Amino acid sequence: MICKQDILGCVFLLSICVVFSLGINALSPNGIALRGQWNPDKGVVMAGANKAHGVDVMQIINPLKVKQLLRSGRVIVLDVRWPEIYDQGHIPGALNFPLDDFEEQKKALLSKITLKDEILVYCAGVTCHDSHTFAVRLVEMGFTHVTVYAGGFAEWQEMGFDVATQGADQ
Repeated sequence: MICKQDILGCVFLLSICVVFSLGINALSPNGIALRGQWNPDKGVVMAGANKAHGVDVMQIINPLKVKQLLRSGRVIVLDVRWPEIYDQGHIPGALNFPLDDFEEQKKALLSKITLKDEILVYCAGVTCHDSHTFAVRLVEMGFTHVTVYAGGFAEWQEMGFDVATQGADQ
């Protein structure tokens, strides 16, 4: 038979676990925000605001606008997915700078782009938040023309647009 003391003990342990988990999540740089926009139809799925130091991180939701921007030749495209995935297919002309290697590759990145460049960042698709996180880090470094392609590579492929592979780029 379950007694009152057992139930209270379980509630106490559960409370400690919840408080501990929320604390770890709050302290983690990759923690999950508890409130925010979770509708993938509206763009990048992010719990936090699209701001870093008061600067908006713009999003493009229309893939035709992305293609038009690429044709203009005035944008540098950054693919923030893992190299193995990038090698299998990416938007033509995109440079690969994985989010996980941001700190290690910062110097190499700065040799390819300047603070004044117009930059388009993408990852796998609307459920991937790496492009948004990468864009926020760029804004924190002083970049002012940073845009996230919300649909990412998945939408690019669905539209039937050209895809480059690592072997074709060399």
